[in-house]
Amino acid sequence: ADYTDTDGTAFMRATIHSVVMVAALVLYLVSLVLRSGNPVDRTAPVVLSVVAYLVLTAGAYIGGDVVYVLGNMVDRHAFGGRGTKWQALDLGGIRELPEATPVKGKAGAQSILLVRDGETIHAMHETCAHAGGPLSEGQIVDGCIECPWHGSRYRLVDARVVRGPSVYDQPRYEVRKAEAGGFEVRRIPN
Repeated sequence: ADYTDTDGTAFMRATIHSVVMVAALVLYLVSLVLRSGNPVDRTAPVVLSVVAYLVLTAGAYIGGDVVYVLGNMVDRHAFGGRGTKWQALDLGGIRELPEATPVKGKAGAQSILLVRDGETIHAMHETCAHAGGPLSEGQIVDGCIECPWHGSRYRLVDARVVRGPSVYDQPRYEVRKAEAGGFEVRRIPN
């Protein structure tokens, strides 16, 4: 797996995972070579295979820890629901959205990225699906928002990933003017 954008504990554990898995592969290959020579005593190749299996199990455990505990290379929005209710959007005192400028808003507990393009307001989740970067601090490039952390780009019109390292689309939202003033948003399926 590609973990070039990983650092700290996740990088260290991913490196250990890689080394342990390569060690298991080497042990299996040595066992295979020993077996292919038709040895009289098969104890050594069998013991080596058992040791390789135990090393492989340890490596798999470490790899699972990297993904499931540390959340490395995991879609940050995988388990978010698809809301059907409109939620009031708090823009932090901004009355009018500036043209072609990323703005961060809040809808309940969700941070929303908003970009106005003429009369259209594009909205997607503000936290990058790749590594949790703040998309509202990114730049608009060729109709896409670019994450300031690792450079992932998402199309404003449909929140689809255009350039990695992210492989996950952003959750997107539709926006409407509220009857009481301001805006409301609701999540829609990608």
